Parts: sequence; structure tokens; C-alpha cells
Amino acid sequence: NINYENAFWDGSQLVYGDGYGFPLADDVVAHELTHGVTDYSSNLFYYYQSGAINESFSDLWGEFVDLTNGAGDDSSAVRWLIGEDVSGLGAIRDMQNPPAFEHPDKMTSTFYYTGSAGPFYGDSGGVHTNSGIGNHAGFLVAADGTNTHADTGVAVTGIGRAKAVALWYQTLLTLPRRATY
Repeated sequence: NINYENAFWDGSQLVYGDGYGFPLADDVVAHELTHGVTDYSSNLFYYYQSGAINESFSDLWGEFVDLTNGAGDDSSAVRWLIGEDVSGLGAIRDMQNPPAFEHPDKMTSTFYYTGSAGPFYGDSGGVHTNSGIGNHAGFLVAADGTNTHADTGVAVTGIGRAKAVALWYQTLLTLPRRATY
């Protein structure tokens, strides 16, 4: 779409606006493609926690593609950011540190959205906001080495990106439509 400043999967087609160069950001392209895969596999409901898990899967696959295809900026400064290659806009989520964008990294976070999913409230019950929980889990699991959660002090030893990809894909194929955290 000309001068459209977003990207989305509508259930039958992908739309990438050219307003900020969305089609040129590999993680955004993979993110939207993953929504199609999700629709045809687990078909997660797109509201509240199941919608947040849907968004998180798309972010994870977007970043997995971003980190392996050699395109765009993959420096350590932007690793685990979503949308960093969207010109004029920049990153919209941080999987390593979701609170940096006021997204929760755990269910007890003050950033966890508990509002309505009605048509006049936006974000379908927090699907983009609460995806931070799954995003942070994905970052921790995919890590090579050990990371310590900033708030809880819990140390998590990752299984590496290759094993995490296999784990997340198998999970996507087996989740019920109403999956929750």
C-alpha cells in the first residue's frame, strides 16, 4: 500500500506499507509470514493471552530469520529488537528487555495489560504488549549461555538458537487455539 505505515496479515494476504519501508525489514516480513503459518497450524485466537502468544511466535520467527539470513543490521546493539531495520521508525519491541518498550517480561509485571479486548479498546486485549512475556522467554531459551532475569535473579541457561527453533515450531504445531501463558 502506498504511504501506508504498517504491515499485517489479514487472514488471506500479507500487506506491507511502504511508508517506512516495512517490506525491507526482514524481521517484519518474517513476522507477518508467521501469522499465516500460525493461522494454518494452531490457529490461535487473536485476543488476550492466545493473541499475545500468536504475536510472540511471529516476533520469535522474525528474529530467528533476522539472525540467520545475513540481511540488515545484525550487530549486537540491535540483536533481539523487532523492526530495527524499518527506516524512519526503528525498533518497536525488545525481546531481551521488553520493559524498555513498556511491555511485560513476566505475568506479574506492572506493564502486563489487563484491559478489554473490545473493538473500541485496541490491541485485542494486549496482544502486542503482552507478547513481551513470550518474547523474553524465547530470548532466554535461544541464548547460548546463561542469562539472569533482571527482576527475579533467576538464571536461565539457554539451549541455543537451533534447538529453540525446533522447540518453538513443535510448540506452535501443538498449541490449542485458546492457549494461555
